[in-house]
Amino acid sequence: MKFTVLKSTLMSKLTPAMGTVSNKNTITSIEGVLIETLENNIIRISTYDMNKGVRATFEASSIEREGKYIINAQRLYQTIRVLPEDEITIEVNEKLNCTISCGKASFSMFAMKGEDFPNLPELSSEKGFEISSDKLRMMIGKVSHSIAELDNRPMLCGAFFKIKKDFIEVVSCDSYTLSRCSMNCDISFIGGEEPEYSLIIPGHALGELSKNLSDGNDEKVNFYISRKHAIIKKGDITFFTRTIDSEYINYERIIPKDNDIFVTVDRERILDALERANIVAEEKIKGSGRSYVKISANDQFLIITSSSINGKVTDEMDCVHEGKDIDIGFNCRYLIN
Repeated sequence: MKFTVLKSTLMSKLTPAMGTVSNKNTITSIEGVLIETLENNIIRISTYDMNKGVRATFEASSIEREGKYIINAQRLYQTIRVLPEDEITIEVNEKLNCTISCGKASFSMFAMKGEDFPNLPELSSEKGFEISSDKLRMMIGKVSHSIAELDNRPMLCGAFFKIKKDFIEVVSCDSYTLSRCSMNCDISFIGGEEPEYSLIIPGHALGELSKNLSDGNDEKVNFYISRKHAIIKKGDITFFTRTIDSEYINYERIIPKDNDIFVTVDRERILDALERANIVAEEKIKGSGRSYVKISANDQFLIITSSSINGKVTDEMDCVHEGKDIDIGFNCRYLIN
């Protein structure tokens, strides 16, 4: 195999794939990136840690010899990153010696046969929908802090997605906090039908998915759902992950319905106050534990205070207060999220 490609082109596809490379597995092949030559000067790369993966395609400047090989992902990424901004030639010979050259610089490393790479799941499905990349990324960010890392109930280690016509809801719960983000938005169902979908995506996969979604524009992504996987396609990059096969908790029952205390405050004003309070709240001194932020609502004022062994902060703002006075404590970072 031998091909030439611009460094910027290769890095734009290799960077998002690095998050799905395994580094704690006895299977050597999944520590690498599978590189394949296709027709019409197209190169395809794949990474897969047996739970989640990325597949991407890009156009090469030229392909001199076809082939299919595995190259250690970390070594490849570190090598490409330090090369000049120019065309890069990657060559693998029959003895599995890989040479990466750019200008007068060249690196050598070992490769593996492409046939040793594990089989990827089927990356297509008739079930799916199209949604704004920016909105999906924002919703994941709103609930990610409430996903459990370790729990004997697998469903809590992921986020629950519910999708129906012009509506999407994402929920997470770690037994201590519950986050729900609901949004009315344009959803185009693939195939023209308007069914209702629900699935649970693991938390470790959501972090990588979020990195691959656009921020600040209205680019669309295709979100496919198969029996065991969620497949998200954005342009030439496909991200896929196993889903959690379990029924999600009845979160509607957990959310209190009969509330008699309501406080309305300017969003930007309270966010600024929480950021200031968080400077003190996040101070950790050995043996002192974590400090939380205290919120007091009385009359028409909201008072935010936080103290630790090294300091104290107090901030007061106007609010619309209905019901009894209240003093309540929160993890400051949860409120900011």
